[in-house]
Amino acid sequence: MFLTLIHPYRIYLVPAAVAFVACLLVTPLVRWLAPRINLVDRPDNHRKLHAKSTALGGGVAILLSFLGAGALVIALSNSQRFLLTSDLRFVVGMAVASVFICCLGLADDRWKIRGRQKLAGQAVAAGIIVYSGLWIQKIEVFGLSVEFGVFAIPFTMFWLLGAINSLNLMDGMDGLATSIGLMLSLAIAAMAIITGHRTEAFLALAMAGALAGFLIYNAPPATIFLGDAGSMLIGLTLGALAIRSSLKGPATAALAAPAAIWAVPIIDVAMAILRRKLTGRSIYTPDRGHLHHRLQHTGMSGSMTVCLVGVLCLISSIGAICSVAMHYEWLAYAAMGVTFGILVLTGIFGRHELLLLGNRSRQFGTSFMSRTPVGAHPGHHFEARLQGNREWDELWETLTRFAHRFDLSSIQLNVHLPAMGEEYHAAWRRRQQPDESQLWQSEIPLMAHNTMIGRLRLTGACSNGSVCAWMGDLIAGLQPFETQMLELIGEGITDSVSAEGNGKPQRAGSANRSARKPSKAAPKRK
Repeated sequence: MFLTLIHPYRIYLVPAAVAFVACLLVTPLVRWLAPRINLVDRPDNHRKLHAKSTALGGGVAILLSFLGAGALVIALSNSQRFLLTSDLRFVVGMAVASVFICCLGLADDRWKIRGRQKLAGQAVAAGIIVYSGLWIQKIEVFGLSVEFGVFAIPFTMFWLLGAINSLNLMDGMDGLATSIGLMLSLAIAAMAIITGHRTEAFLALAMAGALAGFLIYNAPPATIFLGDAGSMLIGLTLGALAIRSSLKGPATAALAAPAAIWAVPIIDVAMAILRRKLTGRSIYTPDRGHLHHRLQHTGMSGSMTVCLVGVLCLISSIGAICSVAMHYEWLAYAAMGVTFGILVLTGIFGRHELLLLGNRSRQFGTSFMSRTPVGAHPGHHFEARLQGNREWDELWETLTRFAHRFDLSSIQLNVHLPAMGEEYHAAWRRRQQPDESQLWQSEIPLMAHNTMIGRLRLTGACSNGSVCAWMGDLIAGLQPFETQMLELIGEGITDSVSAEGNGKPQRAGSANRSARKPSKAAPKRK
């Protein structure tokens, strides 16, 4: 009976099984080789808080298993050879792009290339996929068609780059990106089988098999990491297959289902962009505010975090598959809404970012409607505690007094201490701003015990008299702030660094609890 049920899908199960066994065999070899070519991820006591150096190069094991499975079944099976060669241009393009982006990731893992260089390389890989015949000229939303015209290729590139980077951003703990990739692969394969895209189902299940084999070594506690080579490879491959599986015609896609399948990575990257832009940082600035970091800060173990994120992916994927099978597009959007609603309403993720967005929107709106005379209020003042519960508000009061004393135009404080589970942002801006030609700006790194704890940005106008003397007074005026900052974090950061140096990372937020005030979950506006 069981064999009768699976017989129609045997053509899809063979590549998955072959890729699974191949990855089981290849991964230990890659893990052995990686340290010998210095391809390892070392803890840095700041963002990378794992206990010991760990081998990278998981992307190589997945690539070899993925491509090897395809090559083997093509060589041994006439039916599967016909399946893949029926769309040879896309299959070859996928293989070439996969090899290219894996090499790009290896270069970044080994030598740490610049962000713009990596983005350019990602664009080349996406361009190879587009050249192989994948571009979206039209999408359908609730029965309405939207033509992209000359923007068809840019839109397709945007989707592929978003898929690459969303998986890359979520690769922050043992087994997480691999588990998400496995869940997405299975959902895409199911969608492809329902819609009759047999080649895409074959490739998605081959990727699922490779990821399942790798997960045995990558599950907490991981003995090998994906690295950028692995996370970008998974993102590119699944991003392309999601679009191909949703095509209703030569270049017409129904994006509801692919968007629902990718809901968790999309939500994570959207909140990251909001969080960084609204706190005055570059969107490329790494932080520990992603979904899995927030779950860890609630006290969840690595395995529990991976399981919860997997459940969220499962919810959105089931909605996507049902929407395709039942031809009800709204089910996909409902699944996305339920996933996001669970995160926000439970306070797990997204609430702080939405509050930041709301505050910025209110400020923007009141700037047009306010009739308050200039000078009636000292300026716009905003604080947001994203993580932790230390007394940063008292430190901020010292800074605002300093800003008034030296007639500054704006100040901004960003505290980022993942080792202690602390992230705090505050900004103040004078209502009456001087002419931009008179403004100067300085960004000061904040250090304690040889550890970067954040940055302080000051903006002001040139004063009369000696600029050098005035700047000297300005720097001297920061002394009380620095002293208070060191007193606030000194004991906790020393304990954290000591614990991490011994290979025993301290749980975020566990140090010096008695000296703290209750946590302020929401940003406040004064």
